[in-house]
Amino acid sequence: MIGALNIDTWDEIPNGGYVGKCWVNFNADWWWYDDESAYSPVISGGLVATTRSWWQESGGFDPGMHGWGGENTEQPIRTWLCGGDVVRAKSSIVAHMWRTEKDKRTIARYKIRQKYDNVARTAAAWWDEFLPKFRGGNEPHVDVSKTMELKKRLGCKPFAYFLHRFRKVYLQSGMLPEKVFRIRSSSTGKCLRRQNRGYLLSDCSGGTWLHHGNMIPEAFPKPEALSRLIQSADDDANLETNCGGHKVTGGCSACPQGHGSEWCHADCQWVFAVCMSRAEAAKVSAQPLETCCSGIREWNSLDCWADLTGKGPETALCDITGRSSPQQFMFDDDGRIWHSTGECLGVKDGEELKKGHCASAEKWEIVDAFEPFETQTYKKAVVKYGLTEDTPDH
Repeated sequence: MIGALNIDTWDEIPNGGYVGKCWVNFNADWWWYDDESAYSPVISGGLVATTRSWWQESGGFDPGMHGWGGENTEQPIRTWLCGGDVVRAKSSIVAHMWRTEKDKRTIARYKIRQKYDNVARTAAAWWDEFLPKFRGGNEPHVDVSKTMELKKRLGCKPFAYFLHRFRKVYLQSGMLPEKVFRIRSSSTGKCLRRQNRGYLLSDCSGGTWLHHGNMIPEAFPKPEALSRLIQSADDDANLETNCGGHKVTGGCSACPQGHGSEWCHADCQWVFAVCMSRAEAAKVSAQPLETCCSGIREWNSLDCWADLTGKGPETALCDITGRSSPQQFMFDDDGRIWHSTGECLGVKDGEELKKGHCASAEKWEIVDAFEPFETQTYKKAVVKYGLTEDTPDH
């Protein structure tokens, strides 16, 4: 596990937050996540312990890589496909100096004179039939002939085996999406297009490609159950309610007081932006845990919708587990796009995006949908290689 380093004392920062597992996308970019499994798809570079015999047998560092990055995806993928496992040691913590613009002492001091593309080497060597997916079809022009010889010598499996080994990560988080689409406003006929960290309305020919993403967290309602959330407020203004750390008069809806789920416990339960009595919460139909999907993600990107502001949704690096409530968005049966704050995405004056009450919110349409190349290729590979469901999935 990786913690945080206090560079003044050179000690670990207590409770500084720990990370230890990473996923990788088809552009060979990676990001953090966590679950209960000890196994990790890819890793953070440099924090690895292995036997000398495996290091030598599996080829060590790729000699074509230079500078920083790339080895943290290439080595674990090589390990998974060529006969090994990657397991995190959860009881072991290494304090890491994170680079931050606020502290100039953390800025990198080394300079690389020649430009290298380490992650392109990972894709060229290991993506196999998925390589056309890398960077939108811009296949890398790098010499990985030595790695190809290594793959043949070790009898390594195709990349589809890696995706299948972590199919819970790739299928249930939407990284192998069933469909990719644009989102169109019913009233204006315009589509959402990315601009900086947010979105605007534009002609649909330039609309951003999106898909459903991130796993379903606990007590995440079905689309048809959202109307019950609007009607769930307690009508009894004199009802004494235990919220957990405090008590209120007026029922569970009075518990949060701007603090969200943290102030909704005991007699109450937080269900997708609403604090309601446990009796009412039991009537809300929930989606199966850790299936797909609880958010909206940009295709071919690390970014998901995160937060609903007065100017529409913003973006952040995806939390594929679905536990980040700012990243929780869903369509209801009428085409409204709900956010975990209990508000919906709307349109202002036919031009701009806004947030507002869901009862009167804009209705949206999914248009131009198609099954993407990566999903088609994975489904074919499952049949071709005889991949089954009786093996570990995360």
